Amino acid sequence: MSFCCILCDRSFNIKKALQQHLRDSPAHALSFNCDDCDRSFSSEEALQQHLRDSPAHAPSFDCDDCDRSFNSEEALQQHLQDSPAHAPSFDCNDCDRSFNSEEALQQHLRDSPAHAPSFDCETCDRHYGSEEALQQHLRDSHVNQQDTETPLDAFFRSFPMFDYDPSLSPATSYAKLQRHEGWHRGNAASEDAWDRYQGALQNELHMWYGAESDLTAWHALCRAIGVKPLPKTCEQCEQAVRKTQVNIVDLIEWGRSGSKGRVRTFRDVEELRAYTKETGKIFHNMFAKESSNVVLRHLLRHIFRVSL
Repeated sequence: MSFCCILCDRSFNIKKALQQHLRDSPAHALSFNCDDCDRSFSSEEALQQHLRDSPAHAPSFDCDDCDRSFNSEEALQQHLQDSPAHAPSFDCNDCDRSFNSEEALQQHLRDSPAHAPSFDCETCDRHYGSEEALQQHLRDSHVNQQDTETPLDAFFRSFPMFDYDPSLSPATSYAKLQRHEGWHRGNAASEDAWDRYQGALQNELHMWYGAESDLTAWHALCRAIGVKPLPKTCEQCEQAVRKTQVNIVDLIEWGRSGSKGRVRTFRDVEELRAYTKETGKIFHNMFAKESSNVVLRHLLRHIFRVSL
């Protein structure tokens, strides 16, 4: 019978001889390894001594931000206190600026024009420097007076027996009024009412869209026809809307509706003419050369070659 040491590839004829070999052979001596250093030691004590003494195993206190290491916690903390890289920063994200104290940041927020409070009228896309100025604008601007009676409201309500619905298109309301009153073309009452209706449309147009020198009026017109972003000057607005084909009664209706959505535009005058005749949304060409209304000066088109 043979007793083998597989590790050494040796055979022994008795078990005691194998046991003696395992005790005495250096190949079978216990090994205590330091994997980090790839070194072996003959005893646990020697390995522990190595772990204590080797610089490779000295504890490291690291500052990841600075990519530096320190040999003690105290040294690391001293670095964190003293290094400018770790000084607290008080940042203004809007301005992309940093300050060395909370007080300096707060002073910046109080003094910088970039942080001045803004009082905005979203309807008109205008900004004011104070709450008082904004409130004055809201009181004075026609655009913000939608709860008051408009020229068209006054016209339709001048017929006390007529069931007037302000939410309807002016053209629809006028057609209903014609049927209610039984007017026919050429009738004196009908002619008078038509002239008054056209006058109300004209006044309503001036109410919703002001003078061509008024940027607010231009912005109202640009929003109505879907110009984005809003141009910054009257001249830029004029360039943006110059070739637009739009029905003026639709523009008035947009203002009356609270500026919702956008007004339909047309490829050319012929398409606009067909739409106007089909819907009855007629705005008489009563434009005077001295008129400064932004719509009349730039968007009025000749729909009927012969006056009605």
